[in-house]
Amino acid sequence: MMANATDPFNLLAEVVSLQVWTARPDGELDWANQECVQYFGVEIETEILGHAWAQFVHPDDLPDALRQWESSLQSGERYEVEFRLRRHDGEKRWFLVRAQAMRDENGAIAQWVGTNTDIHDLKTAQRGAEAASRAKDAFLAALSHELRTPLTPVLMMARALCEDERLPVDVRDSLRMMERNIALEARLIDDLLDLTRIAQGQLRLRSEICDAHSLIGLAVEIVRNDAFAKAITIERKFGAAFSGLTADPARFQQVIWNLLRNAVKFTPRGGRISIRTRNGESAEADATLQIEVVDSGIGIESGALERIFLPFDQGALEGEHRFGGVGLGLAIARAIVDLHGGKITALSEGVNQGATFIVELPGATFPPHGVADGTDLFPSVEISHEPSPNDTGRAPALRLLLVEDHEATMSVLSRLLAAAGHQVTQARTVTEALGAAACNSFDLVISDLGLPDGSGTELMAKLRASYGLRGIALSGYGMDEDISRSLAAGFITHLTKPVDFGQLQRALRLRDAEGLPNDN
Repeated sequence: MMANATDPFNLLAEVVSLQVWTARPDGELDWANQECVQYFGVEIETEILGHAWAQFVHPDDLPDALRQWESSLQSGERYEVEFRLRRHDGEKRWFLVRAQAMRDENGAIAQWVGTNTDIHDLKTAQRGAEAASRAKDAFLAALSHELRTPLTPVLMMARALCEDERLPVDVRDSLRMMERNIALEARLIDDLLDLTRIAQGQLRLRSEICDAHSLIGLAVEIVRNDAFAKAITIERKFGAAFSGLTADPARFQQVIWNLLRNAVKFTPRGGRISIRTRNGESAEADATLQIEVVDSGIGIESGALERIFLPFDQGALEGEHRFGGVGLGLAIARAIVDLHGGKITALSEGVNQGATFIVELPGATFPPHGVADGTDLFPSVEISHEPSPNDTGRAPALRLLLVEDHEATMSVLSRLLAAAGHQVTQARTVTEALGAAACNSFDLVISDLGLPDGSGTELMAKLRASYGLRGIALSGYGMDEDISRSLAAGFITHLTKPVDFGQLQRALRLRDAEGLPNDN
């Protein structure tokens, strides 16, 4: 029944700048206000009553809109759906359509009251923001690839020259300094990738039973040289009886390393850093592990404490960039702690009063026995000190198909592999690689993934199908989905650039140890 013109509801519905309508218990519209009439461009409101309103719904949206409307009519539950409605000029705009059942004194549905809210501009803005975010993430991933690729030949050559005992000690020390700085550059690139994963909700944990004290000790070792260079004392006070955690050991160590690295960075020469652990008051099965990193550094202004965990923010005074870095470490640390169900907080009395960072993680228990020592938890950052190619521990000689379009990487890698006793055939494109495989027999493929005329995964899939070959992937892309695609294509491992030669030697030995002959 149509609303009376003097009805207070009708008067209110005509005053508001909102499409308002009512429907009978069976779902047929029996009234609509002038906002509806003007939007749809109808002469009289009866042209949208009954089921006539459906003609204005976008055809792609109509089935779901009707299905959910019928469901609400049957259940009496609130109707709330987004769909597009055709305006009088033909434009199709997004609306949030809501309807609520009005019940009589017996609880029976007497009427439905509905509204149509125009959300088109909001939805367009959201989609634009999402597209911009995806474009930014894709750019960061591509940028990381481009930054990683030229680091590989530098790292490989520096590693090889470090093993050359004919060079003076001071020269080899300088080369090791180059290695460390390349590793730091790789860490920054990893931080950018981690930030991308966090933004996309794709940061995944690989949890296992581990000992927090052991992992903290490893993180301390990583920053020890930097602390020593500034005459900073690092003190450990492990008071937690329950240091066992179910956690991702690599990510846990990354959190502690980021906190310690920040403490070293912002603590003046001759300062002190203390890392302490203790447990909460709860029982063993539900103990909390609290980790504190306390420094005597420059401190944090009270206003900066609120934003210290935001990406690209170091909490420094405006215009100050004295300490290097881009302010990603703490943002990543907070995301990792959140994924573990914990929390991280920052405290400081102010400028030049030092800072304290507190990490609290649930589920602490007695430390496990026999866990891995975690020395390989940061393979992309720590420098591998593999035996030189002349050592007896090298991989057996193999016939290798090397596919790489970066000339410097191809040149250095070919020389190092040949010096290690391997027979190397070069290819710079998918076409060249397929041609080489058709004319020669190979034990293994080492391939970049981004090639001028195709992808390394496509190449590996073809070589696997045609010749039963397996391979080692080299790529500047190192996200989980990149690694998964490599393994699915037939690669036995995926090495993320920059790759030092020791990493590649380990992969070659792994291939031999696991006995992975070709399938043909």
